[in-house]
Amino acid sequence: MKTMKQNLMLLAAVLTTGGLLAGCGATIKESTEMNPRVEAATAAFGPGFDYMIIEPDSKLGDAIFVGFFRAAPSSDLSRHLFNRIAKAESEGTPFLVTGPRGEKTALVIIQALSRAPENGLPKLELLYLGDEQYVQGIEESVKRVGGKMRFAPYPG
Repeated sequence: MKTMKQNLMLLAAVLTTGGLLAGCGATIKESTEMNPRVEAATAAFGPGFDYMIIEPDSKLGDAIFVGFFRAAPSSDLSRHLFNRIAKAESEGTPFLVTGPRGEKTALVIIQALSRAPENGLPKLELLYLGDEQYVQGIEESVKRVGGKMRFAPYPG
């Protein structure tokens, strides 16, 4: 009985720590300095877009983030991205989302767009610079909100 209690307490501690890592470890990069991803996007899509780069954590931190995100798909990151996308859409500005960890970036985009009602972002033009394997899921989410998407693979 004592061992079972200890195991349950250990599991709770691991889950709590993982949740903290998933929520706190996610970083957002927004700056005016030219980033290689922004340069690649400008070459692919042309100038004149707003953007957000979903930055990676450690591989373990990102794996925990993705695992928790699949179980409880909500994060400060997806809420922040949704707010940025909604603002860009209302202003008619294309919005780029990119990040070096394709699965994490795709999950955050899809979750952010799930916050909008069906056909709720008709002027959205989402630019996705990343891994081709995630395009279909992202594109389905963009179409559901009434927007359109353009894709370019990230070189390298």
